Amino acid sequence: MRQIRRRNSSDPTERIPPGVEEVISRGSCHVGKLNDTTVLKYTSDFNDPGYLTSIKVEHKILQLLGPHPHIVELKGLAEDGIILKYYPNGTLRSYIKNHPYETLERRLEWAKQLVDTLSFVHAKRVVHCDVCLHNVLLDENLNVILADFQGLLLSSTTGKPLLDGLTRESSKSFMPRDNVYFASYRTDLFAVGSAIYHLIAGHEVFPELDSIDDENVINARFVNGVFPSNDYVASHIVEKCWMGQYESAAEISADIAEVQAIRKDVEDSLKHGEEDALKQGALNHEEVLKHESDSESEEVSKDEEDEDEDAEYEEEL
Repeated sequence: MRQIRRRNSSDPTERIPPGVEEVISRGSCHVGKLNDTTVLKYTSDFNDPGYLTSIKVEHKILQLLGPHPHIVELKGLAEDGIILKYYPNGTLRSYIKNHPYETLERRLEWAKQLVDTLSFVHAKRVVHCDVCLHNVLLDENLNVILADFQGLLLSSTTGKPLLDGLTRESSKSFMPRDNVYFASYRTDLFAVGSAIYHLIAGHEVFPELDSIDDENVINARFVNGVFPSNDYVASHIVEKCWMGQYESAAEISADIAEVQAIRKDVEDSLKHGEEDALKQGALNHEEVLKHESDSESEEVSKDEEDEDEDAEYEEEL
């Protein structure tokens, strides 16, 4: 299993393939911008056959998945790597870091788009193996685009891996298990829990711990059910993911939809309550004005009666 620190800075010795204008992501594989519409994903170590295999596996998995509105678009295979569509809004991880006041409604919608996409991926017998916000891009309309498919393709008959891109989750998304190389749909669902937590809380789980240096501590917390406080929206969904209580991504999607519906009902009730209060206030105001108008009319009538009585008295005199 790989535990790679993602780097932002360049290495003077790193090799950049021809045509790459700028390296926009670094890790076990780099992503280099070719132009305003495409990028090249290539291995950071051209001498490691394992990384080269991962690139080829990703190409085959993306071909199998085919075009999908929430999956990174494959443009082709090059000598140095695979060519993908360029998404200028970057990763969801960077976006929420730079937009900390993004609405909860949008965050929940992103979570639902992610699990719905994962449900489609699993139906194609693909295990993603590294679901996290760093591997989720945003398109021009800020919709989720799932990327980095160096995971598993499972046999439809035996369920065993036909292709393995060798990638596995980092410790903060890693479902504890004896065989660290094992992966399944359920390990993806565990990772989705950490992704949803990151989305709602605005930061990774256990932000005080390092995913590599504190790997054993993080693993122990997950094993013992020592989770962050559950004072955030959809915490019950996140904890069910971490406790392995979901059978499918579709079940997670249904629970997210329920949270969205409840929040909408509450907002509608509050909105209607405010409208009713405004209407009642307007009616009360009208009643006050009518009462004042009636009072003034009564006073005028009384004054007129008094004047008539005075006139009659003067005539008698």
